Amino acid sequence: MNKITISMSALFLSLGLLSGCGEKKEESPKAEAPAAEQKPAEQAVAPAAPASAPVAAVTDAANSAVAAVGDAAKAAGDAATKAADSATQAVGDAAKATSDAAAKAADTATQAVGDAAKATGDVAAKAADATTAAATGAAAAVAGAAAGATGAVDGEKTYKGLCFSCHDMGIAGAPKLGDKAAWAPRVATGDALYVSALNGKNAMPAKGGNPALSEAEVKASVDWMVAQSK
Repeated sequence: MNKITISMSALFLSLGLLSGCGEKKEESPKAEAPAAEQKPAEQAVAPAAPASAPVAAVTDAANSAVAAVGDAAKAAGDAATKAADSATQAVGDAAKATSDAAAKAADTATQAVGDAAKATGDVAAKAADATTAAATGAAAAVAGAAAGATGAVDGEKTYKGLCFSCHDMGIAGAPKLGDKAAWAPRVATGDALYVSALNGKNAMPAKGGNPALSEAEVKASVDWMVAQSK
């Protein structure tokens, strides 16, 4: 009986040891469980890590800076374009004004040359008329001297030697030879017509511009012209 009791005790002890080992084996996972439970602690630290908000802010700031730079560049480009257009317009206006001024100056110079040429022509014409009158006067003087030498006074010769230069064409208001309407009021003055021919009147010089003519020669020339105009 004692042996049986000891054997049963040993059996129970063995079973107890076996059950204790089993419990220990079951507890070992429980000892590891806290490691798994540490994950929430790691997850508690994780919220501090998210960098998405700062990165987004930086990205937005960068995008805003790029947009601002783009806008500034566009504004600068527009301003440069407008400045270039204004400069081009100013250059065009200056060139046109210079061209207009040059054209006006050229026209003024041309007009001045034309006026000078006309004035020169007028002076030359007057000089030629004076030369012709002087030459005619000289010829008349010679004719008058010849007539005086022979004692004959020929009004026609005096006229053709001097007076024709004005009275043939009616120059300077001289009554034209044969023009009855022009001579009639002059003839009506009587001897005043001789006085005008001898002393000069208006554009006509005394003795037709030949002081060498005698009074008789002048009067004879007047008489001949009056006779041709009646």
